[in-house]
Amino acid sequence: MSLKPGDEKTLNRPTFLHEGVFVIQGTMVRVLEVSEGGQEAVVEYTDKEGFPHYIKGVRSEELI
Repeated sequence: MSLKPGDEKTLNRPTFLHEGVFVIQGTMVRVLEVSEGGQEAVVEYTDKEGFPHYIKGVRSEELI
């Protein structure tokens, strides 16, 4: 799958704790950066209060 900055994808990773915030499986995220080769990305997750959180190292197969 080809990822591009600005893409909105569904995060298909089991719910996890990221810097004190639970990131729920199936939530929408926005791709900010894609690594060389397109295998990993930095994504922006917006929590329920509207604050952005940046998650590094998200694999392309975790985004649908």
